[in-house]
Amino acid sequence: MKRSRVIPALALTAVLALAGCSGVGSDLGVAVDGEEYSVTELQEATTQLNEVAANLEQPLQTFQESSPQQVVTDLAVLPVLEQIFTGTPAEVTDSQLEEFLAGAGVAEPVEATLEAARSRQYQERLGDMTLLQDPAMSEVVERAQTLLATPDALAAVDVEVNPRYGSWDIAGGGVVPRIPEWIRSTER
Repeated sequence: MKRSRVIPALALTAVLALAGCSGVGSDLGVAVDGEEYSVTELQEATTQLNEVAANLEQPLQTFQESSPQQVVTDLAVLPVLEQIFTGTPAEVTDSQLEEFLAGAGVAEPVEATLEAARSRQYQERLGDMTLLQDPAMSEVVERAQTLLATPDALAAVDVEVNPRYGSWDIAGGGVVPRIPEWIRSTER
């Protein structure tokens, strides 16, 4: 008795067609103000940022072990941080980022790594009280006080997160786990 090869071939064709329709490998990981980063790019950025953290001679507060959720948060807050630092002496240039990352073992960073690293550099600078006390940083301090006084600036950033990472919640401090409807308890 011969097995039919038609049924397995049809099944394989259906699986491949569905995979093509679902955009496997190109799924949206996060979109921030229209800038899209794929799931694959977020995973690569997480790997690269973890490599940076492991290779730093002097640890930095913002460059610790990362998760994709942390990378999403870094990308989501970057537009506000750029408003604070752009045009100031503390602005982080692409060449500075590339040099920093290369020195920490990441010679070919993906775009999400560059942007998340920029966000982390800015966060590090906001936490450096010595730097912020420098008179040249008065504009940075003023912008930060204005933009971070309320959650309005962060609320104005359009963030769309792939549900696999959670959901964007400013009040919750960034990306929070998404609890499926079927798990949520109902009030009685």
